[in-house]
Amino acid sequence: MDTGGTVQAQRKGIAIYLCECRGEISKKVDLDAIAERLRAHPGVVAVGIHEALCSREGQQFLKKEYDEKGFDRVAVGACSPNIQGLIISRSLEEKGMNKYLFDQVNIREQCAWVHADKKGASDKALSLVRGAVAKAERLVPLDDIEVPILDSALVIGGGVTGMAAALDIAAQGFKVHLVERTGELGGRAYKLSMTFPTHNCGICCMQYCKECVFTPKIEDVSQNDNIDVLLETEIEDITGGFGTRHVKVKGKDGQTKEFDVGTIIVATGSKTFDPNRIPELRYEHPDVITSLELEQLLVQQRESGTGLRRPSDGKKPKVVNFIQCVGSRDKTKGNLHCSLVCCTYAIGQAREIMKVDPETQVYIHYIDLRGPYRGFEEFYDAAKEEGINFVRGRIAEIVLDKKKMFVRASDTDADALLNIDSDLVVLSVGQEPADGSDKVAKMLHIQTDIDRFMKDINPMFPSEFRRGIYVAGTAQGPKGIRYSIEDAKNSAASAIDIMKRGKVKFPRIIASVDEKRCRGCGRCEEICEYGAIAVVEDKQRGVLISKVDEIRCEGCGTCAVTCCNKAITVYNFLKDQVEAQIRAIVQEEI
Repeated sequence: MDTGGTVQAQRKGIAIYLCECRGEISKKVDLDAIAERLRAHPGVVAVGIHEALCSREGQQFLKKEYDEKGFDRVAVGACSPNIQGLIISRSLEEKGMNKYLFDQVNIREQCAWVHADKKGASDKALSLVRGAVAKAERLVPLDDIEVPILDSALVIGGGVTGMAAALDIAAQGFKVHLVERTGELGGRAYKLSMTFPTHNCGICCMQYCKECVFTPKIEDVSQNDNIDVLLETEIEDITGGFGTRHVKVKGKDGQTKEFDVGTIIVATGSKTFDPNRIPELRYEHPDVITSLELEQLLVQQRESGTGLRRPSDGKKPKVVNFIQCVGSRDKTKGNLHCSLVCCTYAIGQAREIMKVDPETQVYIHYIDLRGPYRGFEEFYDAAKEEGINFVRGRIAEIVLDKKKMFVRASDTDADALLNIDSDLVVLSVGQEPADGSDKVAKMLHIQTDIDRFMKDINPMFPSEFRRGIYVAGTAQGPKGIRYSIEDAKNSAASAIDIMKRGKVKFPRIIASVDEKRCRGCGRCEEICEYGAIAVVEDKQRGVLISKVDEIRCEGCGTCAVTCCNKAITVYNFLKDQVEAQIRAIVQEEI
């Protein structure tokens, strides 16, 4: 261990380092004045300012300071401790400093970026850094927790995302349990007959998505000896913690199966919005269909060679109206979010109709056209040249008058109200979370966003910070097939990485029980949603005490708040550390 020629045990004192963040902090915060004030603090052996502590030069600067100044703990005023803080502390850890003797406060987002007044920003930054110093004085050296990782995986969801993840993991020799709640693999993607512009396809490839070279194949999954496919099966319960989770599933016959896994890929996917929830769109009429139902009509058209026929009477539709954002971008009638793929797919379907019968009048009613993928503008321009009519404006309703049907809409560009006779209306339904995904999210303690899709941890964090659980594909939110598969492969790679390692180290920011104060009341056990703390008998003393399962504990601190005897704290947030930090922040002088 390199300690710069100084025995680690002989090191003493605190070093304080302030980051200019290449002007983002130094323009609004007087770092020189803060440094001068902090030099008077007893126990401080070094105070330094650097342009960018997270840069290569900044890390070299810190390492040199560690060699020369002889300190054993550090307080930093910089930007986010959640990402850059890991980079900064790692440089000191490489030199031999215990990483738990490091504290960083955010004086960029919390001071420089929110206060126009330089004095106010500087005073606040001084208080925060002073608090970090007070806390750092009381930090104690700790070791990471070593977590064993089982060499098997659970994949929840058998769509293209789940299949792609399962195939990649199985290819590395690991056992995969693939759980699909329906009776078949493939999901919605296997029901589509066309793909539209992506980074790899400049034009529609005009083949079933399931035949695409980029789409995982059901045959490959079902024939893989390392993949246990469980159809018509649902997750009943998942217990345990990082690296070793016990899974209980129930099949269609009511029989249960149990197994243990080290990693989990959540690929529950999404479902399409039910247009019955918007009565004025008249979805009950046979000639008002969804984009997925049009997909099946187009398949029949190609197979029969008779052209597109409407469901009600089998006649060719002369006028077709596409209505965009059905269930999307309108909180009062569905969901607030955009579903990303609907505009591209509607244009593709409209062009397909025009190719078969160029005399068909096709209207696409939209709020704003949104095409997040490359090639969309060219795709849109080609559609306009082919005679497809794009009308900006919301749809008021679909009116049924005897045997006629017309679309009542606004044209905001022309500032006009339209009543368009229509033979066929296509509802471009958006995406929303799949049925049952909320249950899975709760079971695995995955946060959901305002749109009810699952949130994933920032990919900047080390893979182990996900604790072996990876959310992929449209379980995260609307996205196309290509990007769902890309998600799957990235998640599988992370899962494979920690399973190959067999064990990982994880920060010891977990609950700690003072057994002398604990009276075994069990309140902590009742409140812990991770099952990480339990009351057991101390046979030596003949009393009940709480014990923490270090691997299951998430360090949330709920048990510490609940404990009536103040017997529980969280490492690096011990009572004396937090109280000292608060006192230092609110005091006026050092």
